[in-house]
Amino acid sequence: MKGLRMTIAKHTITSILDTLGENDFVNIVAYNDYVHYVEPCFKGTLVQADRDNREHFKQLVGDLHAKGTGIVNKGLIESFRILNEFKETGQGSLCNQAIMLITDGAVEEYEQVFEKYNWPDRKVRVFTYLIGREVTFADYVKWIACNNKGYYTHISTLADVQENVMEYLHVLSRPMVINHDHDIIWTEAYMDSALFQTAAESLLLMTTVAMPVFSKKNETRAHGILLGVAGSDVPLRELLKLAPRYKLGIHGYAFLNTNNGYILAHPDLRPLVRNFTLSMLRQQNCGSETLLSDTFLPRLSPCSVALCLIAIPGSNRFVNKNANDFFN
Repeated sequence: MKGLRMTIAKHTITSILDTLGENDFVNIVAYNDYVHYVEPCFKGTLVQADRDNREHFKQLVGDLHAKGTGIVNKGLIESFRILNEFKETGQGSLCNQAIMLITDGAVEEYEQVFEKYNWPDRKVRVFTYLIGREVTFADYVKWIACNNKGYYTHISTLADVQENVMEYLHVLSRPMVINHDHDIIWTEAYMDSALFQTAAESLLLMTTVAMPVFSKKNETRAHGILLGVAGSDVPLRELLKLAPRYKLGIHGYAFLNTNNGYILAHPDLRPLVRNFTLSMLRQQNCGSETLLSDTFLPRLSPCSVALCLIAIPGSNRFVNKNANDFFN
């Protein structure tokens, strides 16, 4: 895989990474004559798909180069091994598990691999992405997806990437709508300057509550059609007002944290910004004037690879709670 096909494959991988959130766990396995990880520090494990890890993976994917011949079955075996270990040890999301296979062709169906690691239960879905205009091996790639509860996608140009990458979300969402299982999520704290007119107000910390919207028509209910997402932005100070202060005591305070351990609301939670004035801090009653610059994971040397394979367990069950439930 070289040239335009390699560029399309990299764009496909980064687009898949953009669909993941902090409830997902991910790793990227590159394979040619042997299997190696794009990030050696993450060898044999899955890492949380938070913002830093996603951006780090994108940088490493951008440095990938084609070398040798891609041996697909080695990449599949390594991916199944990681997912099985995570499930047996009770790590990760413990929900949907999926392998995203990005390739420019498969020379066989690799039936022996699936018989050993995934059949008959087919607990791991395999989504295949055929890169390039060549369709000689399309039947094999399609067979792999269809026989492992996945979805086959042919991406021939860069313009096809965004739309085709999103197809796997519809497949994973079908059981949710069929089972009437509509999850509600609360995002981590963030600042949204677009919502406010003054610089001081832009330092207010916000959170977003959102949930998926599925089609409830009788004729389409069995297909699990995802229509979109409904959400609302909520200032954290409004959530803290829900705390019953008379129950906390004079020295007590309320705080919220997400299911991933991130602080959502806390009296001492302060925004970290680069461009500010002392008057802005005073207006927001910030007690600290110390700023932290952005930090990134160390960047390692680029890896050589012919084809890429992504092993991704799907979204975890999100916390389904109202804000009031945290204070009862």
